[in-house]
Amino acid sequence: MVTSEYGRTRSFSVRKRRIMALGSVLVALLVISGVGWQAAVENVTLRAKSAAVKYELAAVKDKHRQMLAQAVEKEEKQRLMLDTAMEELRKRSEAIESILSAVDIDIEVGESESNIGGPYIGLDDGTYGDLTFKVDHYLNFLESMPLGTPVPGTLTSPFGRRSDPFTGQPAMHDGLDIHNRVGTKIKAPAAGVVTTSKYTRFNGNYMVIDHGNGFETRYLHLQRSLVQKGDRVERGQEIAQLGNTGRSTGPHLHYTILYNGEAIDPYRFVRVASVLDGSVSASGGTVRGQEVR
Repeated sequence: MVTSEYGRTRSFSVRKRRIMALGSVLVALLVISGVGWQAAVENVTLRAKSAAVKYELAAVKDKHRQMLAQAVEKEEKQRLMLDTAMEELRKRSEAIESILSAVDIDIEVGESESNIGGPYIGLDDGTYGDLTFKVDHYLNFLESMPLGTPVPGTLTSPFGRRSDPFTGQPAMHDGLDIHNRVGTKIKAPAAGVVTTSKYTRFNGNYMVIDHGNGFETRYLHLQRSLVQKGDRVERGQEIAQLGNTGRSTGPHLHYTILYNGEAIDPYRFVRVASVLDGSVSASGGTVRGQEVR
């Protein structure tokens, strides 16, 4: 009922069905409005999450690029270090081979099942491992090789055929005689184990050292030994004193080198430094009166 400004009223009749229909429409509008509002809110949230994911993805990509750059830089440094190491190994290998050439020793570097010597191992030096293996075996061999003079002095009798100083008859001299005064210290030219240290009428006081890899050295006419049988000696260690005992015409050291059981000329081993620097010919023989230090 609606009241007018003149006090008159009007009445309208609304059926119950219309009211229910109108209510249904209003409820539907409210539901639609709510769903739309929720969808709008969810859309905003999804956009925010999408932006966050994109930001995180960009950060991951940037971190990945940094890691790749670091890996490349590290790989380059490792390559340079490897190249440097390879070059150093090649230089060592060449230096060792020059020593072997100077002493005229043809070695077979490697490992064998019997642990005696070793078979030839062909290496192309194409890899770091191959070159390392080769140099390691060279160094192991050089540890056993008697290099340098065991005593300073004057070379008085070479290796090879000569007239025997007592009989005058041709004889084989299996070592190198080095003259000096009695008592001069004798040093081991390589590490090894003393296998003999005794006296005989011919050798006088004498000593034998096994250096391994087929090398053995002998020292005759000693005044006395400073080590005993079974002792381990190091390169440069004092092992004896020069003397004039046994079948000797004067104070000197009779120095013999054996390789795989055969006596070889000690001259190049004694003079290896001079051979390497070119002051002594590698092909020349011993000259009497030469000084060795």
